[in-house]
Amino acid sequence: MKRSSLIVQVFLAILAVSLAAVLASGLVTRGTLSSAFEQYLSGGMGPMMGPGSGMGRQVFLGAAEQTFLAGADRGIVISALVAVALAALGAWLLARYLVRPLRDLTAASRALAEGRLERRVEEAGPEEVAGLAVAFNEMADSLSESEELRRRMVSDVAHELRNPIAALRAQIEGIADGVLTADERQIASLVEDVGTLSRLVDDLQELSIAEAGRLRYERTLTDLRDIVRSEVERAEVVAPDGLSVAARLPDRAVRVNADEFRIGQVVRNLLSNALRHTAEGSVTVVVDMADVARARVSVTDTGEGIPADDLAHIWERFYRADTARSTGTGGTGLGLAISRRIIEDHGGSVFANSAEGQGSTVGFEIPLAAGAPAEGR
Repeated sequence: MKRSSLIVQVFLAILAVSLAAVLASGLVTRGTLSSAFEQYLSGGMGPMMGPGSGMGRQVFLGAAEQTFLAGADRGIVISALVAVALAALGAWLLARYLVRPLRDLTAASRALAEGRLERRVEEAGPEEVAGLAVAFNEMADSLSESEELRRRMVSDVAHELRNPIAALRAQIEGIADGVLTADERQIASLVEDVGTLSRLVDDLQELSIAEAGRLRYERTLTDLRDIVRSEVERAEVVAPDGLSVAARLPDRAVRVNADEFRIGQVVRNLLSNALRHTAEGSVTVVVDMADVARARVSVTDTGEGIPADDLAHIWERFYRADTARSTGTGGTGLGLAISRRIIEDHGGSVFANSAEGQGSTVGFEIPLAAGAPAEGR
C-alpha cells in the first residue's frame, strides 16, 4: 500500500481544520443573526402576529433585512474561501519547513548506509526535528569513530604480527639455506618469537571477549592487600638490578567482592608497564581508600613518564606513547585496554597521571564489598 507523503498529510490536515473552523464560525454567525432578526421582528411587529395569522417569519422580513442576511451569507462564503486560500498557503509553507530537515535526514541515512560516514545534517527545524538531527550526527560520529578504530586495529594487528612473523621466516629460511645453524641459541630465538605471537593472539582473543562483555568472573570476598602483595613479590623476581619494587598497604583488610585472578591480572599489567618504562629507581604499589565506599590501587614509578598528549590514550588498545617501541620491549599494547575493561566490569574506574621525565602514577578504584566500610591504616 502506497503511503502519502508527510507534506501532503500536513497540508490536508491544516486545510481541513481551517475549513471546519471557518464553516463552524459561519454557521454560528448565521444562526445568531437569524435569531437576532427573529427576536427583533417579533418585538417590533408584535401586533401583526396574532394567533391564526397563518403567516411565517418570512412575511416580516423586509427587503433591507433580506439584503442584509444575503450579504452576511456572501461574507461567510467569501471569508471561507479567503481563509482556505490562506490556510493552504500556510499549510504548504509549514509542511515544507517540517519536511525539509526530515528529507535531509533520509538522504543522509542512505548515504551512511552506503558507507559515506562523513555525511552530516544541519541541525534545523522544530525542537524535536533538530533533536533528531543532533542524535543522527552523534550516531554518525560514533560510527566514524568505530570505523576508524576498526581500521586502526586491523592495521595494528598486521603491524604487530609482521615483526615476529618476519623474524621467524628469516630464521627458518636461514636454517633451510644452511646460512644459520639450528643450535640451541637459534631454537631459543624461534621459541621466543613463537611465544610473542602466542601472547598477541591470546591478548587479542581476551580483548575481544572483554569488549563483548563475555568475560567470566568468579567473584569472592577477598582482601585487596593479598592480591597486591602477591603481585609485588612476583614483580620483585623479574625486576632488573637497580630497580626496587615495594608495596605500601594499610594495616587493616581492604575487602572487595571481586575476581581475584582478574584483579591480580590488572595489577600485574600495571606493574609490568611500570617496570618496562623505569630504568632505575623504584616502583611502588599503594593500596588506600578513594572514599568511604571505594578502594584505590595506584602504581607509581620513577621512570620516563608519559607525554601529556598521550596520557588520555594509554588505555586504548595497541596504543604506545613511543610508536617506535617494538613488541619485544613494549608489550602487545593490549594489557591496559584489557585491564580497563576488567575494572569497569567490577564497577570501578581507571586513572593515570604523569610528569614527563619524572615518572607516572597509574591505577584503579573499585567498590568495597557491601558491609565493608573504609578502615584506617
